[in-house]
Amino acid sequence: MKENLNANDIKSPDFSSLVFAFTSGITPKSFTSLLELELPGMKTFSNGMRLQGKDLTAMPVESPPPDFDKLLKEGSSGNHSEQEDQVNQDTDNAEVFIYHSHAWEAFLPLLDEPEKKPSEASSTNNKQNIVLAGSMLAKQLENRGVSTLHDKTNVTASLNQKGWGPGDSYKFSRQSVKEVMSANDTVNYFIDIHRDALRKDQTTVTIDGKNYAKLFFIVGVGHEEYQKNLAFAKELHTMIKQKYPGLSKGIYKKSKSEGNGIYNQDMSGRSILIEFGGIDNNREELNNTAEVMAEVLSEHQKDALKVNNAN
Repeated sequence: MKENLNANDIKSPDFSSLVFAFTSGITPKSFTSLLELELPGMKTFSNGMRLQGKDLTAMPVESPPPDFDKLLKEGSSGNHSEQEDQVNQDTDNAEVFIYHSHAWEAFLPLLDEPEKKPSEASSTNNKQNIVLAGSMLAKQLENRGVSTLHDKTNVTASLNQKGWGPGDSYKFSRQSVKEVMSANDTVNYFIDIHRDALRKDQTTVTIDGKNYAKLFFIVGVGHEEYQKNLAFAKELHTMIKQKYPGLSKGIYKKSKSEGNGIYNQDMSGRSILIEFGGIDNNREELNNTAEVMAEVLSEHQKDALKVNNAN
C-alpha cells in the first residue's frame, strides 16, 4: 500500500495511526476514508465502520492533479481523431448518460510513453484516457438495446476556457448533467466513470482465465438523499458479485471532509461514480469489464421497468 501511495505522491498513514483509529474510533482527518469502506464479508464495528479482513491496500487512491499546461499543449496538437467537445444529444429515448469529471485520467499501457511515472498518467487523448472505458461501456450498452449518451468532452480544455482548475471538475460536470436532464427526460442512469491510481495487482482480477479491470462504487454521503444512491450501488455490486465474484471491490462512502462528497449524486437516485480499473489496466481488461457492466446495467434497467409496469 505504501508503495502504491508513494508512487502517486500521496502520504500514507503510519501503522500506529491505523491501530489508534480502529481501537478508538477516532480517525486522523487525512485518512477518514479508511473507515467508510463497505465491502462484502466485512466486520462491522459499533461506530459503523466496516473493513474486509486486514487488507487495507485495496482502498481507492486518487491521482494528484495533472499538469494542466502540459495537457493543454497536448490537446492543441490536433492529433486526437476521437476527441469530441460536446454531448451527442440526438439519441432518442436515451436511458443512460456516461460522463467523466476527470476525463484526463489515463492508463499507462495506452500512453505513447508507458514508462511515465504513475503520477503522470494523464492525457487528453480519448484513446488513452478514461473516456475510452466510457466508450466501451456505451458501445456494449447499445449492443444490448440500451440507448446511451456519452460525454467525451475535453474537460481540461473546457475548465481552462472558464478559468477553472481541476478542483472545479465536479462543478463543470454538474452543468453537463443538468443539460442532459433538461434535454432528455428519459435518461435515468447517470454514471461518472473514473480511473483508480492503484497498481495492477489491486485493480485486476482473473475469472475463468479472463482478466478484468476491477470496479469500485463511490457514494457521496454529503447530501440528504445519499441512501438512494447507496441502495443503487448495492444493487449493482450484488449483481456483479453473484456472476463475477471479485470483480467489484465494493462500495466506498465519501464525505465532504474527504472531497466533493456529493459527486452530482443529489441530482438522481441512480447517479453513481465508478472507479473503472487502475493506471496499469490495458484495453482488453477494460473492455472485458465494460461487457460485464453493460450486462448488469441492462438487467437492472429491465428489472426496474418491470417494477414500474407492475405499479
